Amino acid sequence: MELADHYIQLRMAFPNVHDDEEWPTTIGELAHHLCCTMRNMNLIMNKFMDNNWIRWSPRRGRGKKSLLVFQAPLLDVASERFDRLLQGNRLEEAYQLAASLPFSLREMLMQGLQEQFGLRSDQGTMGRMDILRIPQNFPFETLDPTRAAMWGEVGIVAEVFDRLVRYNAERRICEPSLAVAWESNLEGTEWTFYLHKGVLFHHGRILDAEDVKFTFERILKDTSNPCQPLFGTIAKIETFDELTVRFALYSSNFMFPDLMSSMCASILPRDVAFDRMHPVGTGPYRLTKNHPRLLVLDVFPSYFRGRAYIDRVEVWQLPQSALVESVIKQDLFPDGAPHAVQHEVQGGVYMTFNMRKEGPQQDLYFRQAVQQLLNQQEMMDAFRDTRNQPAYSLVRDNYGDTREVEKGGLPIREKRMRTQDFITDSSLVLAEVLLKRSSYAGQTLRLWVEDGQKMETDMLWFVQRCERIGLHIDIVPGDPVSAVYHDEFRSCDLVYTGEVFDDHVMLSLFIMFTFQNTLFLVAIDDDRKKELVKECRRIVGIREGGERMAALLGIENKLIEEALLLPAYRFREEHAHHASLRDYNVVGYGMPDLRRLWVKRKPDTDHKKASYPAYIPLW
Repeated sequence: MELADHYIQLRMAFPNVHDDEEWPTTIGELAHHLCCTMRNMNLIMNKFMDNNWIRWSPRRGRGKKSLLVFQAPLLDVASERFDRLLQGNRLEEAYQLAASLPFSLREMLMQGLQEQFGLRSDQGTMGRMDILRIPQNFPFETLDPTRAAMWGEVGIVAEVFDRLVRYNAERRICEPSLAVAWESNLEGTEWTFYLHKGVLFHHGRILDAEDVKFTFERILKDTSNPCQPLFGTIAKIETFDELTVRFALYSSNFMFPDLMSSMCASILPRDVAFDRMHPVGTGPYRLTKNHPRLLVLDVFPSYFRGRAYIDRVEVWQLPQSALVESVIKQDLFPDGAPHAVQHEVQGGVYMTFNMRKEGPQQDLYFRQAVQQLLNQQEMMDAFRDTRNQPAYSLVRDNYGDTREVEKGGLPIREKRMRTQDFITDSSLVLAEVLLKRSSYAGQTLRLWVEDGQKMETDMLWFVQRCERIGLHIDIVPGDPVSAVYHDEFRSCDLVYTGEVFDDHVMLSLFIMFTFQNTLFLVAIDDDRKKELVKECRRIVGIREGGERMAALLGIENKLIEEALLLPAYRFREEHAHHASLRDYNVVGYGMPDLRRLWVKRKPDTDHKKASYPAYIPLW
């Protein structure tokens, strides 16, 4: 143990003793608190005195008391130790230290985190090292590209792996990546891909067609793989030489190149035993460390599309703390206003129902009542958050027909009827009528709400509206990691969460309806899942892209009509960064494009060390 750890341990043993207060104690008691022998206790106490942390007048003999005075405040010693641990990337020890302290001191220590994030540029013996540090407060469950469902996980997968095809969001087309070209027959039942030469995996072997075959056969052979429905049209995979691979399909699939651009289609090496937390790919960054509190990506200098500028990316897992996000954002930019990047998120916040569980949610009238209670415009009026806008679809700018429509046999209008004490809008009136028609019998239902202050605030508003018509709801906060991977909301009746889409919106919508690890599909019953997969398999046989998109939106519209998908609002994120970070461009899933990011150091910057703050939301 470091000397500071011994001091913290001893100081914590006397919580009721004030600084500079004389306190009688025995030598045996001190040795006990320091968990050491009398001899070592004396050595440690003398070192404390050398640092002016204590005054101590030892008295030996049975029953004799020594006088102890604590001079160094616990917060000062703990803060210095905490900072040293962070600077040494010893995160686990830093968090253990913080967790051992009283709550108020722990929160004060967390204030020091804000200086750790962003981009640090250090000059060492090996030259200049640029390190980007990103905070995260949900643990990574898997980095298997065929199973990863959280957008933080998918962001890491995007840096570690490549796919045969990449989607160009600016041009809205699929472009070559690991494959330099591809072609199909007229029926779209055979697709041949020609691989880029000389692409290296992170372990040093050159990629070939057998790796592509291995990647997809791994998916097809595992009936439990959640991405199997995406590639369910594949009947056979053939390799003709080391650079040519052909997929024979059961039926026409004109969306096949788009599917090859999905994260699920990331190419794995066939000669490395797969480790879901330490995967090997061909991407611009290789995973070099994945501990519970720290994930490290180091640049892969031999990347076939050119070396990335940032040398290392560190993702720090933060402890759950109400102050964490505000601490990271607060006072990050002391030398001027940051550059802000507005990112309009495709997808949005929505409610659905646990259709795997018996209950009133199986009743259409009940679901329609909830649909009226979760009135998008009423929610926006209640909170007036300019970052959010009401959404009637998860696809931005596709809000359909918002004219008066018929639902449940009664018209829906935005008319309000004033009473003496409050305003009752017509959505509440209609919700009450629908609830009485339903099988709801007055029981209290459980509503799973994705962790987050905004989400919980939304649902407090929703629960109050429910109570006004006699619907009783208990809020159950939970994290999406546990919900997807550990079936956390199996006992809940309603689910309030969100979906974040990639730049390729058509593919994202397709994945939402077919990738079994999306929260929406986790909540849906097996029969409806099969119907969705069957309909999506029909849609990929449509040759023209616009028609395919319209058909996918048709699925969404049907889910909304059946009150199985209740969009609430879409939101906008704001990334903030120092002006010295250049080419900061937000791509799919809200992550910056790390390959484009570079640093322009000021001429008067300290030669050995410089820091460039950045706030990159990962949750």
